[in-house]
Amino acid sequence: MNSRWNLLNTYFLLGTLIASIVLVPLHLYLNGWVWSEWVACLIMVFLIGTSISAGYHRLFAHRSYRASAPIRLAWLIMGAASFQNSALKWASDHRIHHQFSEDTEKDPYPISKGFWHAHWVWVMQGEERSITGVGDLEKDPLVMWQHRNHFLVGGAFAILPLVYGVATGNFWGHLIVAVLFRIVLSHHTTFLINSMAHWYGSNTYSNRETAKDNFLLAPITFGEGFHNFHHTWQWDYRNGARWYQWDSTKWILKCLSWTKLIGDLRTVSFVEMEKAKVIALQERLLVKLSNTKPDLKQSLENKLINAKERLLNGLVVVDQYRKQYKDLKAQSKKDPLTFAQSKVDWSLRLSKEKQALRSAWQQWHEVKREIQVNLG
Repeated sequence: MNSRWNLLNTYFLLGTLIASIVLVPLHLYLNGWVWSEWVACLIMVFLIGTSISAGYHRLFAHRSYRASAPIRLAWLIMGAASFQNSALKWASDHRIHHQFSEDTEKDPYPISKGFWHAHWVWVMQGEERSITGVGDLEKDPLVMWQHRNHFLVGGAFAILPLVYGVATGNFWGHLIVAVLFRIVLSHHTTFLINSMAHWYGSNTYSNRETAKDNFLLAPITFGEGFHNFHHTWQWDYRNGARWYQWDSTKWILKCLSWTKLIGDLRTVSFVEMEKAKVIALQERLLVKLSNTKPDLKQSLENKLINAKERLLNGLVVVDQYRKQYKDLKAQSKKDPLTFAQSKVDWSLRLSKEKQALRSAWQQWHEVKREIQVNLG
């Protein structure tokens, strides 16, 4: 792997940024606000950003769902207009990032080298990395077609707003706002995941990752802001796994699954998510307790460990009862009377286990509060 300064990447990234800083304000000063330019810009940002999130990232890099040829083609065409290389190269770099996210030398964009290095300096340095670990993608003729032609394909899609600009006699306005400024927005909304989402936020599910959950990033990165979740379960088609967490890509993919254009959406279970959250929080609390007085430390550690074990066991048991219902329901057509009685028994047992789980949660929260009070 040879390191050199990539002049093409550097001129393109800095050139588009500097040109936007100069030309966009000048254009607004001379011509005022033209709605069509900004609507076209936002539409392109949304289409291309979604293609990076849903296509380059969740489909091609992580195989978190299966997509039909028309959907793969759409992601590849629009994603190319991000000018972030081909899907094949993008996925190769990204898989290396996940494999070596804690290895500064092997990770293409480690946050340990600084915010700006992770954001975009690594792209301008242009280390020569061979395409590896993407044998599955190399078997896809659409991916390989895009890999050979991504500059041409991306350029063709990127200049679509100019068609409307020419038709309305506003070529330069659409060129500056909907093409030039859009390119800058597409770059930096993606780059923020490599930088900000590894720099600031919460370690909700894992303390072993630099990736953070940052809900502020989610709306401007098409749902990619919940990055600690993603690094913990990179194969999940969601980033914002809870219903209330902003993840526009998740919602789009779910809707597409109803049309059968995509399928096999991969998800981690709610129980596994809750277990990971509990374990991650316990690890952080144990670190804080390491500086307390020995007697108090031992007492609180024992309470914390006992509460955690009870809670994890309760989560597993309730989940097992819920899974049993599928087996019971399968018997309903064969023997309705037996099913009815079994369902009553199952409901009573589940209710009892849910009550035990609520008690375990209460104990867990009480121990947390006790630790926080003693830590001041």
